[in-house]
Amino acid sequence: MLAEKGSVLIGWSMGASLALMMAYLFPDRFRGLLLIGASACFSCLWSEKNLRGFLIRLERDGENFLKEFRSKAYPKHFEDHIDLEGAKAFLKDYMKLDIRSLLPYIRQKVLLLHGTKDPVVPFSSALTLYNMLRNAKLITFPGGHFPEHESIILEVLKSL
Repeated sequence: MLAEKGSVLIGWSMGASLALMMAYLFPDRFRGLLLIGASACFSCLWSEKNLRGFLIRLERDGENFLKEFRSKAYPKHFEDHIDLEGAKAFLKDYMKLDIRSLLPYIRQKVLLLHGTKDPVVPFSSALTLYNMLRNAKLITFPGGHFPEHESIILEVLKSL
């Protein structure tokens, strides 16, 4: 494993779910987590109809839909290229992921940074994580799925 003992895991959105799994699997490796726009069960937040609609739009509109979605998730413009087939497979798997049963076993300090108006991962997800994790602190910011002013991330990291 490349992470040094005592590292801090930082995860945003899907990456936050991965960070939670890593903290569970390797509890002695990480001293803390910073999770931004996190969910332990994405499909628990949205109706089956909404999730199906998301996949249908992804199939039908491809890269254009992903650009629209990313503009809601991240407040600044960026260009990238996405393997559309890989993204579809990954999203289908992510929509099945439910790691809530792991949360009580995560011992590290967890800082939850969540936008009060997050259109991707509703604020209720942050409350669920806060209540299910043993050592969590919830920090909110006005806005959506990622802080518009990224300096808040560095400020929050100082408390780990």
